[in-house]
Amino acid sequence: MEIDELKNKISSYAVELIKESGIYRLYPPQEEAIKRGLFSNKNMVIAIPTASGKTLIAELAMIYEILKGGKCLYTVPLRALASEKYKEFSKWEKIGVRVAISTGDYESKDEWLGDADIIIATSEKADSLIRNNASWIKKITLLIVDEIHLIDSPTRGATLEVLIAKLKKIAPIRIIGLSATIPNAKEIAEWLDAILIESQWRPTELYELVFYPGKFIKSEDGLIRELKAGETIQDLVYETLKDNGQVLIFESTRRNAETLALKLANLVKCNNPDIASQVTEESEDEMSRKLASCVERGSAFHHAGLLNSQREIVENAFREGRIKVVVSTPTLAAGVNLPARRVIIKGFRRYESGIGNVLIKVSEYKQMAGRAGRPGMDEYGEAILVAKNKKEAIKLTERFIQGEPEMIVSKLGSEKHLRFHTLAIVAE
Repeated sequence: MEIDELKNKISSYAVELIKESGIYRLYPPQEEAIKRGLFSNKNMVIAIPTASGKTLIAELAMIYEILKGGKCLYTVPLRALASEKYKEFSKWEKIGVRVAISTGDYESKDEWLGDADIIIATSEKADSLIRNNASWIKKITLLIVDEIHLIDSPTRGATLEVLIAKLKKIAPIRIIGLSATIPNAKEIAEWLDAILIESQWRPTELYELVFYPGKFIKSEDGLIRELKAGETIQDLVYETLKDNGQVLIFESTRRNAETLALKLANLVKCNNPDIASQVTEESEDEMSRKLASCVERGSAFHHAGLLNSQREIVENAFREGRIKVVVSTPTLAAGVNLPARRVIIKGFRRYESGIGNVLIKVSEYKQMAGRAGRPGMDEYGEAILVAKNKKEAIKLTERFIQGEPEMIVSKLGSEKHLRFHTLAIVAE
């Protein structure tokens, strides 16, 4: 379906703005969403892979809603993702759409948000706005829930579920949920009384492999094959760099991310003194100097310990191709749009208090792997898990590549969450 075919739904001005970003034709999942009711009042759950066009589906729905006189709330799990979406959606201001963002003070009503057509907020902030009786909440007609699978999150899942339930009670509202990893998407759709759009289509082919020194393990039709490979992480990175690709590496801790980024900086050999100076403009502490040293040579680390401005500098330089390798903690997997030709997953364990190091969920792996393949730039993407030996490589293949993501389960069954949210509703 051509973008021009949408002029009678979202206006010719909106269509021209989409074309300015280089989009002239819709992806198959986007076309299916339109044919099955995107331009209607129906709830929808969009369960399609990373980079297959979920955000544009949400934008089309929001512009359609605004043209009808509605107001949209777009919720995300992280502040960094809220900032990214705010920048992305700000382009609509060219045609008169007012976009606002709110992620901070949980005791504020932020009444000024009532003037906006699109309001971007974390789920925790949106919940606080309801509890503080922000008057404009009742005017919301469309709720977009990005990363809706995080209903399963032990820390923020209950808040997200209660937020959706509250908004359904406050006023007639349309809900669209977005995710790349919902194995029980049909169940979520039934809960929301929603149309389910489910697809495995990707704009780039994804190859999933497990590496151990000298070999790749590849799973095909349930069978495991061995392929020749380099001996080290540096070899995996160099192979991609020499073919003009970019690499995103996931490490389990901040310290590991910093150490590996410094080690790989000598391999990349870029020259970015201007970006390095931007990194140290707001802070010259040891970590900032370390990051500047990496960035100048074309690598970087990315974690929650950096200033927001520094993370933004790294993200922008990676998108522009001036930074070739980013080593990140798993937080970057949660939605921030930084695709790379090759994604290397070195940190597949996470420390949990009272338990120790445990394997991450299959769904978390799928989120990381989904970053592989830059639409419009790469014909394929590679997601590579790093094992110590063949025995571990086979185990990782069976668990993560051949395994299925975990079912999404409500976290309101936890006494702690149920007590907190019940008391919050009573207080309201």
